[in-house]
Order: sequence, then structure tokens, then C-alpha cells
Amino acid sequence: MKPLLPLSVLVLLTACRKDPGGSSPTPDSQDPGLDVSVRLAPGEVRAGVVRDGAALFGGSSAEGQEGDFKIYNDRVQFIVQGIRDSSYYESYGGGLIDMDIVRPVGQPGRDVVDELGVMVGLGRLLAPDAIDVVADGSDGQAAIIRVTGHGAPMTLLTGALESPGFVPERDVVIVTEYTLRPDSYLLEARTDVQWQDVSTAVQIGDLAMIGMEVLDNVQPGRGLEGGSESPTGEWLGVVGRQNEVAVAFLSDQEAFSQGAIGTLLAEIGPVLAALSPSLTLAEGDTATWTRTIGVGPDLATLTGAWNAARGNATTTVGGLVTSADGPVPGARVHLLDGAALETIAVTDGDGRWSADVRAASPQAIATGRGRGEVVDLPAGAGWVSPYAHADVAAEVLSSLSDGALPIPFADGYGISEARAASADTALQLVAPGRLTVTLADGGPAIVRADFAGGDPVVADAARVPGRPSGAAAFGYMRDGSMDLPLEPGDYHITVHRGPRYEAAEFDVSIASGGQESISADLALSLAPDGFLALDPHSHAAPSGDGGLPMADRLLVMAGNGVQVHFGTDHDHVADYRPLLAPLGLDGLLNSVVADEVSPVLRGHTNVYPLEAQPDRANHGAPRWWEGIVDTESYYADLRAWAGPDAIIQLNHPDGSSGMLGVANYEVGTGVVGKPDFFSTAFDAMEVLNDGNYGDFVPYYLDLVNRGYDPVPTGVSDSHGYRNGVGENLTWLPLSRSPDGGLDNAALSRSLREGGTIVSRGPFLDVRVDGDWAPGQLYEGAVSLDVDVRAASWVVVDTVDLLENGVVVDSRPWEGTPLRFSLAPDADAVYVVMAHGAQRMAPVYPGQTPWAMCAAIKVDKAGDGWEPPLPDLTLGD
Repeated sequence: MKPLLPLSVLVLLTACRKDPGGSSPTPDSQDPGLDVSVRLAPGEVRAGVVRDGAALFGGSSAEGQEGDFKIYNDRVQFIVQGIRDSSYYESYGGGLIDMDIVRPVGQPGRDVVDELGVMVGLGRLLAPDAIDVVADGSDGQAAIIRVTGHGAPMTLLTGALESPGFVPERDVVIVTEYTLRPDSYLLEARTDVQWQDVSTAVQIGDLAMIGMEVLDNVQPGRGLEGGSESPTGEWLGVVGRQNEVAVAFLSDQEAFSQGAIGTLLAEIGPVLAALSPSLTLAEGDTATWTRTIGVGPDLATLTGAWNAARGNATTTVGGLVTSADGPVPGARVHLLDGAALETIAVTDGDGRWSADVRAASPQAIATGRGRGEVVDLPAGAGWVSPYAHADVAAEVLSSLSDGALPIPFADGYGISEARAASADTALQLVAPGRLTVTLADGGPAIVRADFAGGDPVVADAARVPGRPSGAAAFGYMRDGSMDLPLEPGDYHITVHRGPRYEAAEFDVSIASGGQESISADLALSLAPDGFLALDPHSHAAPSGDGGLPMADRLLVMAGNGVQVHFGTDHDHVADYRPLLAPLGLDGLLNSVVADEVSPVLRGHTNVYPLEAQPDRANHGAPRWWEGIVDTESYYADLRAWAGPDAIIQLNHPDGSSGMLGVANYEVGTGVVGKPDFFSTAFDAMEVLNDGNYGDFVPYYLDLVNRGYDPVPTGVSDSHGYRNGVGENLTWLPLSRSPDGGLDNAALSRSLREGGTIVSRGPFLDVRVDGDWAPGQLYEGAVSLDVDVRAASWVVVDTVDLLENGVVVDSRPWEGTPLRFSLAPDADAVYVVMAHGAQRMAPVYPGQTPWAMCAAIKVDKAGDGWEPPLPDLTLGD
């Protein structure tokens, strides 16, 4: 897990600051103006204040509210945040926070913009003093919204540095106007800068945090991220992974300049930085920078409109994409100038496409391969945002169960040959076959399709994404049946539901246009009475580095047999629970509201269980970037915010994003080199993170040997569709309530009792006189009974008993319960570990089995347990 900001960014950041000043009019002070919820006809455009949820739209990043501003026509719609505190990281307002095409009734919105701010010099953002509707468009002319403000620091940067004065004040007035014309897909943006301070070199730019969990990044010249051609910088683009939307920042004058600043900003996270060339501003200077922001059904629509606005000479090309079973809707057509990408068109419902290109001899390649990640959701299902308006959220949640108007998407069709592009280009793809997979119990599952003889397609990474984890495809089933589109060929199929179940394997041959079916019966093999399988750390769309939507995260968890999901997104309190019923997962999967609080210099911590506070930015998540003095007081603040029953968990505790690592905690000596970065006020710690326990277990053993009692947890820390989900678990003595729910107080109480099993595959049953032993303290010598339970594909070889962190008894596991004598010479702490050398194929072939129980203490004389090692030393 990398830090939110790399150290290279922290070292090189420079910017300028002016404290907010003047009045901040609220949206209520604005003239109500036009009703911006009304759908417009061709030739119309409008701008005004949002007065109800009907004017807003959905998407992975949707956060528009009443009081924000909307500018739109019959094709596209944009939301400008009002002067209010907002979610995500920068709260100044005045930026574009939502954008989408105007969709047909019955199709959920597809916003992908987390936040977008105007920047004048690295880290100096436009903080608005006023937002005005200059022209509402009712006269048939362009609609214009003007944002007037001053420069203010990007608090994510100053907070990451823990140096609020790092950005010096500068006197600057910044005015940005957004202009939208009738019948246009392009929003014209103009920023005027009035510099009233010392001479400074700056770049003016748009800094956009983008929801890459649903997008492919596309650059002119290069193509997709895997391309080897150099980007031209003429525009920056993203397209929906399933063609849901296209967004582009298009240059008006010189190409966008990335340079060192752009490279550093790209390391922050999913950032598009559209930057002007560098210029030096002295006192009294003014500067103007214009650019265009487009949203459309495909990139070709945007680049065509942009070329026309610039007066570039183009040729119209187009044609039909077909397969043996007819036209192919939703195929991507890549238009090339030599090997360099110029734009991408998407075929319509009849398989036709069109694009205006500048290339003298353009080439066209059609692709319909997809990413190989097939999620069992109804056609047209929308993306959930934790901050969407209630009216918008209701529509999206309904689409998860009932579906909605779909968007064409070609999946499993492979790649065409390149053809010279003309007005009537014929491109041919190969139709996939369909594999129908059903489960006897009607539950969720994971379906993995592996090429029997390797991938037969030599794919260009500039045109299609690589295959998922080397497989042909993964399917994420939710309700006992799903169809998987597969390119013609031979496949080995694995159907599983994680470590609690047996797996099923099949070999199938798929013909183009054919249909094959398999049925699996996944036998339950691991169901310890009174325990639940938890994954207390994973991410989805709310996290800047999340790699999948919220609904997909829950289906992945359920498919891998996880029983309790924790929504630990970076610096967001996102409630996943409303998604469970529409997904049909009620009673199978519970979700805990949580937050991974992620300060760069203090290490990351999970806090749970929580409840979202919808009336607060980020639903109440702590804004650590607004100031931390030391870790002790920071943890006290977390406790005061979350409540006395909340669990504070150290995440990946070693390294640059773990508290013990940044505090320079030395295992063995117990010396904490940076006490101001350290606290013992945590309740739990990860000892298994995405398969890795070797880096973290030594810290746990050192702490318990010094008398501390952190609860050990095993987590996936998954940011994508795999990344350890299911294979990394925490088993907790806990039961669901009679209605299938999960009581937060019971969860917290059970965790505090400390009786967890951390598992990469097997479950350990560890008892003294028939009673659960992990987390307990015993007086005098006792006998410890250990049983290992696992599915047949999880093969354990050895069980080890550790006393005070050292293996004192190691025995082969032969399927019969073992008894260990805990009779130390002095007070001691014991841990049981089990492991095996055989990889956990076919379910998790990249890992071998491992498990560990929480520490068990023995007070030899019954006179009070004393730790085997001395207390920590704070400071060198």
C-alpha cells in the first residue's frame, strides 16, 4: 500500500497562498432564476441554481446538491459546486464536481469527476468569493457561469506536509468563466489572473480528481495506458470501461504542458492535470488561459467538435462493425495516424460509427474484447456514489435490482484487423460464445475462465487492456446463475466461493456464437459454529485509488465467501448497507461502516464501526489534512469523534504508510525512534495484509511480549476485483442477530475480547478445557487443544507453538487434533500458527496456507501476569 502522496511530491511541492477574505454569499442569496430540472430541446441552453434533486444526476462520483449551479443544454450537463463545504479533499467550491451527457429517461447518470479545481501555480487553488450566473441562456445565446475568487492553498498538500505555512501568501484575483452554447458537447473555460504580488513562475491549470475505478485513461498518440507511443498533449481523456461516457480536457492554444509538476501531481492519485505552459507573473500582470472541457458518448464526438471549433481540416470517416451474427453495438473503433491514436469512436445500436479525423491516411481497428471482468448485474445498472442526492440515489439503487436502459458494450469480440478508414469502412470481429454457469444453491460465486493453451490473441496494449490476473475472464455471480462471454477456444473453468467451500472445475470448448452450460454444487466445508469471516479492510470507488464500483465490491466479497465486509475507503465514511437488499445479498453478507483515515506522515488507521453523518462533508470523516500536532493527540481526536466503543486498527503497520514504520519502532529493542509519531492508543492491528504476514507478525509478537494487547486481524486491503479477497480473513467469535443483521456493539465487544483467528485459508480451533482460548489469560499450566479445519484444496503441513515469540514445539498436521502443554518457567505468551507448502489451487493458486491465533497468556504463579520483555522506550 503506497502512501497517498509519495515523498517525491512532498519534497518538491511549491505554491502560493492567500487567506480567504471577503464575503461568501450562500446559494440562498442568489436569484432563483430558471428551473434547471427542465429537459431542454435542441437549440436551448440554460444556467441557474439547483433547487431540487430532479436537476441532478448520478454517477460514481455524483455529489451535487441543492444550492449548487447547473449549466446544461440538450446534450450535456455540468454542476458547479456552490460556496459550501464539500466532500473529497478540497472544500472551497466553485469547481466542476459533476458532469455527464443528458441521458434518456430511465438511464442512470454516469458522472466520474470527484472534484475539479482551477490552479494557479502548484497547490494554489481558486477559492470562490462569489459565483454568478452571468447569462442564463434564456435569450437563445450561450449560458455563462462566473466564479470570482482568490488563491488558497491545496490543503491536501499542506496537510500532508503538516506545515500549514509551507505555502506563502500571495495576492491574486482569479476569475473563471464557464460558457456553454446550444447544441454543443463542449464547455468553454476561461481563467483570468490578476497578479498583485512578487514575481512568480506559475502554470495555470485544471486539477481533476477522476473516478478511474470505472474508466480507461486515453491519450492522443499513446492510446490506452499500455501504449508505447508518446502522448501529444493536445487533450487528456478518459472513457468508461464499458463505453458509459467520455470526458476530455482539450487544449485551445498550445498543447498541455505536463513537465515535473504534471508528473508529481499524477502521483497523488487518479489526477488529470491540464496545465498551461509556465509563465512568470510580476505585480500588476494579468494572464488569461482558455481550454475546453467536453463530455460525450465517445471521444470521437468530442475531438470532432474540438477540431471544428479550432478550424482544423478534417475528413469524415465511418462504417460498420460486424461479426458472423450481425452488427456489433458498443465496439470501440480506434482511429490511427500511423501507429499514433487520434481518437476513438463507439458503434451505435446498429453497429455504425463515425469520426472526423485530421490524418491524411487514417487506419481503423475495432475492439470488443472488454477487460475480462464480468459482473452479474442487470443491464443498465448504475454506479452508486455515497454522496449522491437522495432522489438520485433512489434511482441508482433501484437499477441494481431491476436494471435500467442499457448502454451498448461489446464484450468478448476480440480485435479486428486494421483497415484503411473511409466513409464506408467494413470492420469484422469474431462473435463470442456464451458459457452459462449455474449453482445448485442459488448463491454468489466466483467464476474463473483460464485459457487452456494460453491467450491466442496477440493484443496491443494501446488498444485493449490486459487480461485479468492472466486469466481469460472472471465472473462475479450474485444469484446462482450468470452468462460469461468468451472468445472461441478451449478453457479450464473454476467455480468457487472462497475458503469456506469446496471448488468445482470443468473443461469446456467455446465456439463463436455457441452456447455451453455447466452446473456446480459447492459444498460447505468450513462453518465453525458461532464465528463469522470478516475482511476489515478493503476499498472501492469512494477511495481515490479504488479500482471498482461499490456494488462490485460487495459482489466480490460475497462471491469469495466473506460474511462481513468493512467499507474502509480512504477518508470517506461510505455506507454500503443500502446496496445489500437490491443486490440480493441480505442474509449472506453484512457491511460495517468504517473509514481508513490516511494521513501521509502518520500511517493509516481504520476506524469502525461508525455511522455516516449525511449532513457533513465526507459523511463526517476526519479531515486530518487540516492539522495534526502529534499522533497521541490525533488518536485521541479519532476516539472522541468515533466514540469509546469504536475500534482503531493499525493498517499495514510497517513501512511508510504504517504507524509503527513511520514512528521508527524497532522490533527486539522496543525503541520508538520518533515518539511524536507514535501512540499505543489503538485496539487492533493487521498481521496479515494481502497475503503478507512476514512483515507484520514480528511487530505483533513484540508488542504482546511487552504487555500490550492489540487484536490481530487479517485483511485483503483489496483495491480491485481480487488482491486477496477471501484468502485473507479474520475469524471472529460473533453471530448475526435473528433478522440477519449485525449489531455494532456486539461486533466491537467481541473484537475487544481479542479472540480472533487470522487466516490465509485454514481455520484454527484453539481451546482449553473445551473453551475458546485465544485472547484469554490462564493461571498455571494448561493443556491447549488445536484442530485445523479447511477445504480440501487448503493443505496444512505443520502446526507450530510459539512461546514468547519463539517456536518451542512444531508438529506435522495429519488431520487429528493436537494437544500442547502450556507450562512455562515464568509468565509467558503463546501463539499457535499453522502453515503448508502446497499452493491453494485452484482457488488461490498464488498463495500457500497460513493461520495464526490471537495471543494466549499464562500466569505461571497466579500472582499477576508480567510481560516477558520490558516496556517500550520512547526516544533513542
